[in-house]
Formats: sequence, structure tokens, C-alpha cells
Amino acid sequence: MSETPASGGATHIPYVPALDGVRAASILLVLAAHMLPLGPKAMEMNAMAAKMGMSLFFCLSGYLIVSMIHRNPDVLTFLTRRVLRIVPSVVMYMFILVLLLGLGMPAVLSNLLFVTNYWTVGLSGGPLGHMWSLSVEMHFYLAIAALTLLFGRNSVWFVPLAALAVTLLRIDAGAYVNIKTHLRADEILSGGILALVALHHGDRLRRFFGANRHTIAALGILGLLWAFSCRADGGALNYFRPYLAASLVGVIMHCQWRPLLAVLEGPVAAYIARISYALYIYHMLMIWGWMNEGSTMERYLLKRPLSLVLTFAAAHVSTYYWERYWQALARRLTQNRPAPAPAE
Repeated sequence: MSETPASGGATHIPYVPALDGVRAASILLVLAAHMLPLGPKAMEMNAMAAKMGMSLFFCLSGYLIVSMIHRNPDVLTFLTRRVLRIVPSVVMYMFILVLLLGLGMPAVLSNLLFVTNYWTVGLSGGPLGHMWSLSVEMHFYLAIAALTLLFGRNSVWFVPLAALAVTLLRIDAGAYVNIKTHLRADEILSGGILALVALHHGDRLRRFFGANRHTIAALGILGLLWAFSCRADGGALNYFRPYLAASLVGVIMHCQWRPLLAVLEGPVAAYIARISYALYIYHMLMIWGWMNEGSTMERYLLKRPLSLVLTFAAAHVSTYYWERYWQALARRLTQNRPAPAPAE
């Protein structure tokens, strides 16, 4: 998802271009995990890359949502824009799967009702195997919207408590990784915590990470810990994955290390970030059926490049000729909503 407000002062979080690069990295990790051989199976590099990509993906989502709610706690505006950002592409994808693969109604309903991470109809590695994450997203939207109805902008202060509760549930269940919302949402909530930190301590963090030696040291240490937290043999470090990912993103968004920012803020990263949601939606379809058959050489040297081209083509068309219409509609529907009260 491409909207990315970012770090700053006490009342508003301005846009940080480097987060486009983080978003691009998150989707590229997911694509690599699902479409490429990343090493000997014994090393479980594909599983590791998938967890890395999803932890960044969720962190950025939580960061975005808490930033939005803090800036404008109008629930109708929030839900209109979020629903029209997520749902149209899911509907189109379901339509395509029904048309091409004869997808059954139980699987369609499970995805359209966003319960597929609990009612796992048709997940097992097929073209629906990745759609569970959108259920986690939607559950978070509904929860924060309900809290905002009750508490207004102050609803964002429930985020750290909710993150702690989910992490404790994971520890109690021994869940290093899980697709159920109550055992996964701390990856989104950690991004919300990052937004709160950025709101109140952004200037201080920028001054600290303005020194490149601090940035390089922090990125190295956090990067290693985060990578191990995405492995089964990382043990209990898995429980800290949400907070390590958020800390890593926090360093990136407040640093001034030009070699890193030149990559993250470049036009390629910006484009990939822009189409990232559609890349996520369509990539599993492009390695389904015939595209995943044949010898290892045939699959990875011939078919995977074609799958990647088709994935990017579908994502481009979806982003600029389908999603854009619905996002423009969301803006029109909410542009005359009353302005929010100033943040305290």
C-alpha cells in the first residue's frame, strides 16, 4: 500500500520518502520468498524472507493507520478511505479466480468477509495462500475505528497496550509465527508505536541518527537481530520480531545516511512502493498451475521470469486503471467532511 505519512513534530507526521523504499523492500522480500529459490532448503531462507517482508509490511501499515487517526480522527473518513483502498482489488481478484479457476463460493466469501485467517478455505499454498494478511489488516482497521468512535484521537494510546497483549498471547501459545489476528497483530501494532514515538520524539531521533556512525551501528545490530527473529532457530527472539522491525524502520526514517537514502528514495523504489499492494495481490496467481510445473531448471530459469513480468504487468494495470479510480472516489466522498479538532 503506497500511502506513507512519516516522522516529525508533535502534532503532525510529514511524509518521509525513505519509507517508500522500505515498502518496496517488503514486497520484494515477499516476492522472492514465494517465487525464487533463496538457498538450500535446510537453511529455510524462503521462510525467513517471507517473515521479514511481512513484518515490514505490517509495521508500515500500523504506522500509516495511527498517523492517519492522529491527524484526522473522523471515523467515516478513515473507514471510507481504507475500505476503498483494500476491498476493490480483493473483489477483482476473487472475480478473476472464479472466472479462471472456478473458485468456490466458500473461499470467495471467506476472503470478502476478511475471515480467511480463521476460516482457512483454500489457503494451503494456492493462489489464495497469501490473502490471510488482508484479514489481519481489516481487523485492525475495525478495531481502531471502534476505539476512535469511543475515545477520539486518544484511541491511539491503546496501541502499545494492545501490542503488549498480543505479544503475551503469542508467548503463552508458543506462537513464533501465526496467521490469526490475535497472534499476529503485534506486527501491525508495533508500527503504531513507531508512529507515536515519531510524533513526540522525531526531532530528537533525527538529531541522534544524523551522525552516520550511529545510523550504521544501529542498522547493523538491529538488522542482524531482526533477521534472526525471522527464523525458527531464532527461538524466543521471534517474539520480539515486531519491535525489532519497527526499530529498524524507525532508524531508517530518521537517519540522514545519504548512500542508503539514495536507494530508498529513488524512482525505482517509489514505483515499486506505488504498485506494491497489487504486486502482493496478484503474485501467487502467476506461479499457480502450469507456471509451477516442470523441472527445477524449467520452473526457475524459464517460467519464473515470465511470472515476474506478468506480476508486474498485472500490478501496474491494477494500480493505475482500477485502484486509482476507487482512491479518487474515496477522496471525493470524504473531501467535505468537517475538519478535525487540533491535536493536543
